[in-house]
Amino acid sequence: MKRSSCGGALAIGALAAAWSFPGAAQTVTGGHTAAAGFLLLLTERFEFTVAQLPALGAHLLSLPQAIGGSTALLLAGIVVAGLAAEALARQILSRARVRAFDELASKTPLRAFFRALLLDVLALVALAVAGRLVLGQLGPSDSLGSRLGQMVLHALVYWRGFNLVFRAFLRPHLAEGRIAPVDDATARRLLVALDLVILLPLLGSLAARALDGTGANREMTSAAIILYVPLVSVLLLTIVWRWRFDMAAWLTAMVPPTGFTRQLKLDAARNWWMGGLFFYAVLGLASVYAALTESGTAARGMTTIESALIALLLFETLMHRITRHIVSELPMAGDVVADCVRLLVRLYAAILIAEALMVQVLAAATADEWVAHDRGAKMAAITAVAIYAGWRFLKYRMDSYIAANPLPSADVSGDSEEEVEVAASRLRTLMPLLRVVAGATIAIIGGLLVLAELGVNITPLIAGASVLGLAVSFGSQSLVRDIVSGVFFLAEDSFRIGEYVDCSKGKGTVEGFSVRSLKLRHQNGQLNIVPFGQIAHITNFSRDWTVVKFNIAFANGTDIELLRKTVKKIGLAMMEEPAYKPILLDPPKMQGVVDIKDNSVIVRFKFMARPKNPTVVQRIVIRRMYEQFPALGIQFASGNTYPFPIPATPTVPPVAEAKAETSVAAPPKAAE
Repeated sequence: MKRSSCGGALAIGALAAAWSFPGAAQTVTGGHTAAAGFLLLLTERFEFTVAQLPALGAHLLSLPQAIGGSTALLLAGIVVAGLAAEALARQILSRARVRAFDELASKTPLRAFFRALLLDVLALVALAVAGRLVLGQLGPSDSLGSRLGQMVLHALVYWRGFNLVFRAFLRPHLAEGRIAPVDDATARRLLVALDLVILLPLLGSLAARALDGTGANREMTSAAIILYVPLVSVLLLTIVWRWRFDMAAWLTAMVPPTGFTRQLKLDAARNWWMGGLFFYAVLGLASVYAALTESGTAARGMTTIESALIALLLFETLMHRITRHIVSELPMAGDVVADCVRLLVRLYAAILIAEALMVQVLAAATADEWVAHDRGAKMAAITAVAIYAGWRFLKYRMDSYIAANPLPSADVSGDSEEEVEVAASRLRTLMPLLRVVAGATIAIIGGLLVLAELGVNITPLIAGASVLGLAVSFGSQSLVRDIVSGVFFLAEDSFRIGEYVDCSKGKGTVEGFSVRSLKLRHQNGQLNIVPFGQIAHITNFSRDWTVVKFNIAFANGTDIELLRKTVKKIGLAMMEEPAYKPILLDPPKMQGVVDIKDNSVIVRFKFMARPKNPTVVQRIVIRRMYEQFPALGIQFASGNTYPFPIPATPTVPPVAEAKAETSVAAPPKAAE
């Protein structure tokens, strides 16, 4: 099984390598004869280039005499002086760098990063100045020594510039200023690896340009490239393999902790080295091919792709640091802005890589032919970013509204006297559905616009979607009926989340809904899911106001007028209390005598309240009646033939006695 997998991988790699060369991509498609001719041409070019090795050796042996000892020392002096000046400047500025992180790292780490980067730039300037001073000792600018010195100085500044950027992100000896999410040891190893990745190809390029500058012809330069490119490629492959776990630690640390693609991203981050080995193997083959055919477009294209990938890695690392660790410097919408910027940079890098791959590496199109595709790709990228930004900001506002307006509890049993949440507003009820509809609409319209910018004819897609939608609507009439009924119920504001409703198929608190069904939570805990198409009518018990009526039995001979006035006082007092003032719309009052039994008088009371939890108000009213009535001589009915004892008040108060005497003289008024 392993041999089969390895054989398949080798076959795929060989095929990709063949298609990495522009000439091969053009000739292989011509058939067996064209392929044989192309291979014969490469063989002849290889033999001719190898035949130049004696001439290359003779040219290299003549270089010491042509350059001279003093010029060689000055060329080495450019490197030594530049590196020494950079190290000295970094040592002098180290305290300022540490002070910047000590003062700003805890408050504004981003400012600390850029301030330290500016100090590193000063060290690079010191390197360039020191190298330029040594370069001035090599004579006129058109002399051989001066030309070689300029090549060496440019290569040195190029290398140390990349080192400056890598050091700014890794900070091997300054953890508080590190942007990359790795530890100290990993940071030191990665800095060495990234330096070698830049330095090795740079030395090869410098050697080729130096040979050309010293008078070597193209054949000798190609022979030199064929000699050192395999060595450089092997070293680059060794670097990828040697430091694969360190780079994997960097990449996996930037994977978001949530998301349905998290595992896929983790696998890609851990196995990045597979792509790295393939890339540098193809880069080596492209360099050899460029040397044989005297066309460096494929090698330049691979170099462009490498630079774009490194820049994208550094950018993603910086954005990860900003959005995950510098929360205090960003507004609440900072993640949304960061995601939009990240998408823009990713699309630009993708367009750049596609251009290098199609034009330079594969030669599938010329530069002029690619202009139209490039313009369409950039317009599509701008459209995609605009659509994504609009959706993210819309979703951000919707999520903010949902978070600021939590859903009420589904418990409406009234067992607790604590304050309960009112039903959700109409907008809060519709917000989840609006978010889904808006997301689907933006995705469909945005996708069609992007495809149109890329040159895809979207008319068949629209026609096909229409036909498919018509077929689905005929095939699922019940589903369409449910959706249409739900739209009308929502448009009429028939219910809201948190309200108690009866829909003939079930009753309970509205806990949620989808595009086709309603979720009702019964007070005993059962969850009823009722399709909208099966709902004939909806009775809403939680809308606007509710009137609560309840009966209490009192003993025969109770002073009804005193009872009415006392209940009225209780109701007016509750209307002024902050706990009940927002709830009560009409105070509790006596409605009248509704029945007379053997030893009791049945009196009805009522009040009007908001439909949050009226049973709480009812219990409070009854409790206050129980506490206040006995002191006024108002007795509740008892099952015995005699009134039950009055708690804590054995005698009737004077006010009650006066009322009793008055009642003897004149009978009490009839109840209202």
